[in-house]
Amino acid sequence: MNAAVRRVAQRVDIPGFRKGKAPRAILQNFVGKDYLVEEAMESLVPEAVGDAVKEQELTPFAPPQVNVEQTEPTVTILATVPLQPTVVISDYGSIRYDDQPDEVTGEAVDALMMQLRRSQAYSVSAERPAQESDIVTIDIKFQLNLDLETYGEVFVGLHQGVIGMEVGDEKEFSFEVSEDHESPQFAGTTAHVEVTLKDVREEVLPEMDDALAVSAGVPEVETVDQLTEHIRDQLEQRAEQTLVSSVQSKFFDEVVEASEFTISPIVVEHESQHVLERYVQQRRSMATRTGQQFAVGELTEEDVNGAKEYAEREIKNALVIDDLIEAEDLEIPEEDITAEIERANENATSDEQRLDDNDETRRSVMHYLKRQRTIEKVINMARGLSEDAPVEAATA
Repeated sequence: MNAAVRRVAQRVDIPGFRKGKAPRAILQNFVGKDYLVEEAMESLVPEAVGDAVKEQELTPFAPPQVNVEQTEPTVTILATVPLQPTVVISDYGSIRYDDQPDEVTGEAVDALMMQLRRSQAYSVSAERPAQESDIVTIDIKFQLNLDLETYGEVFVGLHQGVIGMEVGDEKEFSFEVSEDHESPQFAGTTAHVEVTLKDVREEVLPEMDDALAVSAGVPEVETVDQLTEHIRDQLEQRAEQTLVSSVQSKFFDEVVEASEFTISPIVVEHESQHVLERYVQQRRSMATRTGQQFAVGELTEEDVNGAKEYAEREIKNALVIDDLIEAEDLEIPEEDITAEIERANENATSDEQRLDDNDETRRSVMHYLKRQRTIEKVINMARGLSEDAPVEAATA
């Protein structure tokens, strides 16, 4: 308390006394005893809690939750210290999925080949009525105030209404906005549209030949057949990546559901605050781009609860992954660490992004590779692609 009195005395001007020279009783009457107690607690509480944590040999995982129970006749402080969350992981080695990647069809390959053709297409004036795939210029008047979210749906109606019109034609028609449209003020309403067709141009596509295949810029592709095979390979890789992502999501959902966790609510609350901070930054960034503002006070109860659910889920996923890493205990060769550092530096776009090959970097890269390879191993096991028997699950 004496230290608090000295700090306050240096900040407060009391008539008749030089700053810092007023007796304690006069200072207390001037600012109030509660003010002095509050000032004292600001330094006493962190110090007392820190000493208690050290004395009990505790390792807080997040800042303690502190409450001053009483200040008279003695100070009583209740501190709840959140410890490292733990998990007893389930028997993940018995999980199996028979999911297969989606088949890559000829239609999917043809669609990407058509994208290449259209990327190099040009248009010519069409002396005929508008047809499917034409490029048209129109004057349009809505008799309903439609926001940007509604445009896409209404343009489907315009697309159908413009077909068959000739340059100079004027046409008025209506389009029903669906009942389940995401903008309730427009759902179920009728958009009345007046259209004047100003120009019709026909798209001219280049032939799909070897020259066009080369123009795609794919290394070692010189023919249409080679480009077709390359596109098919890319689509198959994408289908495999989509499948792996789906299986990984199901795997962790199942493991998390079956595992036992010990997580302090304080840890969840602490992590959820970080989630909300990132969310607020995103909302403010989006609002700035449209000339608007977003304040923390605009957060809803749904936002707060969603942040807590997301935070708890991320904590559980992290605990499971760390336990899998410990259980599988994969060895990462030094040459693999070196290769990963070299790969990262080859892809670096600035000196700041380059990695120094030192002990700290190598430890970080080793952990990254362990994480990636452990997840890859357990997912392959779950898909039946690995014959390795899982080691005994570690417990925390």
